[in-house]
Amino acid sequence: MKHLLICIFIIFQSEAKLLDKIVGIVDDNIITQSQIQRLTKNIAIKKNIAPMIYEKNQYESAEMLNIYINKLLIRSKLQEIGYSVGDDQVEAQIKTNEKRLNVNREALKNFLKQQNTSFDEYFETLREAIEYSYFVSRIITPTLSVSDQDVKNEYYKRNSKDNRMTFKYNLVDYVVSKENSKNANKDLFLKSVTQFRNVGVWSSDFAEISPNSLDEITEEGMAQELSTLLKNTQEGQLSKPIVLNGQLHVFFVTKKDLVETENFSNQKESIRNDLLGVLIKSESLAWFEREKNKHYIKITL
Repeated sequence: MKHLLICIFIIFQSEAKLLDKIVGIVDDNIITQSQIQRLTKNIAIKKNIAPMIYEKNQYESAEMLNIYINKLLIRSKLQEIGYSVGDDQVEAQIKTNEKRLNVNREALKNFLKQQNTSFDEYFETLREAIEYSYFVSRIITPTLSVSDQDVKNEYYKRNSKDNRMTFKYNLVDYVVSKENSKNANKDLFLKSVTQFRNVGVWSSDFAEISPNSLDEITEEGMAQELSTLLKNTQEGQLSKPIVLNGQLHVFFVTKKDLVETENFSNQKESIRNDLLGVLIKSESLAWFEREKNKHYIKITL
């Protein structure tokens, strides 16, 4: 019957009063308006305890309700795989935090009181954070991967104006002889190379072109014009036409690798974590949507 309720009535002191309103139901869990209002008022401390869950400084009631529903979905999934965060685990984490901050329990409670938060709320938010971390590491992260090339591409985007970056290429060079390059139309040549790569047939204007494979080519000794051209050409793409030593060229970039430098080495793990964080957020949102279909959920906010 409770799945059909909209408001909850409680008999208190022999007088019927409407004390609270049901704003959501997840399976056997009832979520009330006062719970959501309380959560919304304590974002600052929650953001400090569980920043991976509470990212914003303010939330609308509907957003907070969604976070609460997600918490219940996570808890249900963890119970399904035989994992639960007991009070002793939360207590152990609190003691670790107290030791790290060099405060005792009384000082912690006084601080929480100043933040308009009770110790019980702190305790449950910490439980929520532990559950979420386990959920991400056990359910979400194993389905994701960030390749070395993804990291290099992101590094390049962030540091595209850094002259210290160097690349190593595998190229296919389509080149017109010197005697024919003077009168060759660059746009027509690019169109002809594109046609050849797509269907294996040259146009009549460039019937005698022989592609040359160039592997493990670095920027050392490379003309600046060519270096700039290749830096702006992505792996798996044709470059724009370029004249070098009197010959017209179009390059197909088969492989483009960033040569590791000290600067890249210092940044790559941070970049990998940033990219993984974006994937985790995206996959978590998709997971919550899929999981909602497996539960009875009613929202009346």
